[in-house]
Amino acid sequence: MQGSTPVECEVLNVIQGAGIWPDCDDKTQLLQAIQKIATASLPIRQYFTEDGSFVVPEGVTKLRVTVAGAGGGGGLNGYRIGEQSEDGQASSVTYNQEVVIAEGGKGGWSAKTTAISAPHGGATNGDVNLVGQGSPGGNGTTSQDGLTGGAGGNGGLAIKEFAVLPGETLQVVVGAGGTTTADPAPDYSGNYGVDGYVIIEWV
Repeated sequence: MQGSTPVECEVLNVIQGAGIWPDCDDKTQLLQAIQKIATASLPIRQYFTEDGSFVVPEGVTKLRVTVAGAGGGGGLNGYRIGEQSEDGQASSVTYNQEVVIAEGGKGGWSAKTTAISAPHGGATNGDVNLVGQGSPGGNGTTSQDGLTGGAGGNGGLAIKEFAVLPGETLQVVVGAGGTTTADPAPDYSGNYGVDGYVIIEWV
């Protein structure tokens, strides 16, 4: 089918380019074509919230990985002077002996009068390496008299693109968030650092 005007020709090119046979009775074909083309261009993602492996699918030659380190645990209140909560653990993706790492944030410190926040984690071997842009650290716990421990550091974030071959395998490690050092331990889960994560994307 051919259009009789330049505009009709342009519209038909879009419809046919999306693999749809033109039908004069169907007034929604241009919309269908745009939706189909837009959907085809969106990346497919796999999320990792725990350790695992990823096998490159057939037809895929490029991957983008986003690696987030875990947050550190929030510091305890002023009655536990000089104690540091757990650090967040690092997350990583390994491909052909190349390791992209996002470090975990450090655990927060307790302090009697001043809340000392902990350093954020960094990242290495990514095309983009960001400090403190991964999973958040925990808040410091507060005592009855209002003394609050320092916040845990955020994890780092790394983004990298790999040229790959179908059937190859990437190894994924996801870091756990840091906890507080409460003893005995009431429910301080809201003050724990958030676990890391990994996202692998392809088109």
